[in-house]
Amino acid sequence: MTTLKETTVDTASSIEAKMARMFGAHERILVLPVDHGMALGNVSGLDDPVGLVLDFLKVEGVNGVLCSLPVGRRLSRAGMAEDRFRLVTLDSALGGGDGSIWQVRVTRAADAAEENCDAVKVLMAWEDDLASRARILALVAHALDEGHDAGLPVIVEPLASGPLQGVALAEVERRELEGARIAVEAGADIIKMKAWASDAGKRFVSTCPVPVVALGGQLSGQSGDVVDTIKMALDIGMRGIFVGRNIWQRPRTEALTLMEKVSKVVHG
Repeated sequence: MTTLKETTVDTASSIEAKMARMFGAHERILVLPVDHGMALGNVSGLDDPVGLVLDFLKVEGVNGVLCSLPVGRRLSRAGMAEDRFRLVTLDSALGGGDGSIWQVRVTRAADAAEENCDAVKVLMAWEDDLASRARILALVAHALDEGHDAGLPVIVEPLASGPLQGVALAEVERRELEGARIAVEAGADIIKMKAWASDAGKRFVSTCPVPVVALGGQLSGQSGDVVDTIKMALDIGMRGIFVGRNIWQRPRTEALTLMEKVSKVVHG
């Protein structure tokens, strides 16, 4: 009979091993997110996420993928290399026209663990009003408990949400850094967020006890702009880059060339 203490030790060891698999072999990680369809539906360039991932994983230095659990299963069956890790998104983040986000849990961490995935990710849509923050914090705390019970590291992604029209950028930054700190205190193993180059952003990254990784955002700018943004994120101490639409929504040849440049910047 397995005791509670033995179970706790086993899951803690599993989390430690999976964190070592991701970060132990790499000073920094480069992850390709393809989970957008779960929240946005039909996304340009994402008609075949499995084929897209297998194409981009041919680029040396792309360490893993962030996807839905069904896509993760299909990738495994399609022969995705075992040295690349699969990170699974637990929720669908449905967006309203006013900038509000409503999170709906669609995947169990236990199922991701059974599929031998490496970590799970949950959004933290951090609004300004108290009721919304309480609701989201409860959802994030539940995801942390569930993920840790399954022996998986949990990535938390704080994102300012709500009616943001007319909200100063400084307030967006304050809200996201506040959410990130609360997520760390709640037990997040990895923080995924925008790279803020302000003093407050640099201070958070430099003092955070868990890895902080940058998100790439939607398609914008030229290829050189993407590389410059990634260099800035790494310069302030971020441990990795999650970049998807800002690469794979470009023409495929350009996108693969850009990913090669990004890989060299991240791992070089």
